[in-house]
Amino acid sequence: MGTEPKLDLSSGSIRVLLIDDDEDDRFLTEERLGDVPGRPYTLDWTPHYAEGLEAICTGTHDAYLLDFRLGARTGIELLRESRARGRAAPVILLTGQAHSQTDLEALDAGADDYLEKAGLTSALLDRAIRYALVQSRAAAELERKVRERTDELARVNEALREADRRKDEFLALLAHELRNPLTPILNALEILRLANDSGDTVRRQRERMERQVAQLKRLVEDLLDVSRITTGKLRLAPERLTIQELIDSAVDMSRSQLEAAKLELVLNVPAEQVVLTGDRVRLTQVLCNVLNNAAKFTEPGGRVFVSVAPHPGRVTVTIRDTGVGIAESVLPQLFGLFTQVDRTLSRSQSGLGIGLALVRRLVEMHGGTVTAHSDGPGTGATFTIHLPVTRAA
Repeated sequence: MGTEPKLDLSSGSIRVLLIDDDEDDRFLTEERLGDVPGRPYTLDWTPHYAEGLEAICTGTHDAYLLDFRLGARTGIELLRESRARGRAAPVILLTGQAHSQTDLEALDAGADDYLEKAGLTSALLDRAIRYALVQSRAAAELERKVRERTDELARVNEALREADRRKDEFLALLAHELRNPLTPILNALEILRLANDSGDTVRRQRERMERQVAQLKRLVEDLLDVSRITTGKLRLAPERLTIQELIDSAVDMSRSQLEAAKLELVLNVPAEQVVLTGDRVRLTQVLCNVLNNAAKFTEPGGRVFVSVAPHPGRVTVTIRDTGVGIAESVLPQLFGLFTQVDRTLSRSQSGLGIGLALVRRLVEMHGGTVTAHSDGPGTGATFTIHLPVTRAA
């Protein structure tokens, strides 16, 4: 004998509906359930096929006892109809016929159990109802878990498709971005050939080529940095330095781009030295990337403000521009790797979506944080970098 299934009856009795057109069977069933110790059952009754079908399909009770004969119809028909419409509660078929074919037909139609009226005892009926309830609830729980797992797999598949789509977009963009600087280089070389090396023309075209080659170099270096970070191969070379040194180096490296964009640079850096420990090259790269980002997305005649504010244990560098701004919906993904954010009417300045991702990762490797803020399109953008400082000896 198996272990009796346990049900939680703390919320009340088990509501059972008897669907049977014989009122004598109703009284017999009431007597059987009434003899169950503790009397955990409440029995309702309907002699009508349609009412029984509606009750099963709407889930009015915890369990249903269904007679095989219902006037001109049968319980088998009702089982098939209710299964087609969907039901959650268990149904036990009762019959006075001791035929194995009826047993199999009932189970095939969706019955949870099959009991013969002859010899039906209170213990047998109680046990059948309890087991049917346990099995039904277990099936419902399994279905819930399968549904949750299916939803989870759908989300994963969607994420994979999105990653694959972004990869394809990135590869297409990479080819476009690497190709763009090459075209003017080739044109400039052709002009040099046709100009017979005249002085001013040679100088201008050489400078043009130098700018484009420098752009190619930055793209390649950014790609290499991404590879090093994602594979854990990027190593910092920390040294003692000051925030003023970093600002000077970054401004010097970004000055040509800021001037080419016809922007005014406004510095607010305290004279007192703020000392920190970090990788000079990488921290300068952080500041350059943010300054270059401001240059890309600020119209000619705009301003870029750089300010430094020391705090106990940290220093804050704020870089604010008067550019095109950032939509609120875009801010959460701004530092994502390969994220393309169209902040201009033209995508010619969009880049690979690597610069700001490198900013965040390099700042975090130094134990700091970086955030971006904008009040929306046309209001400019503010990037705030927090870095830990070195305590005075």
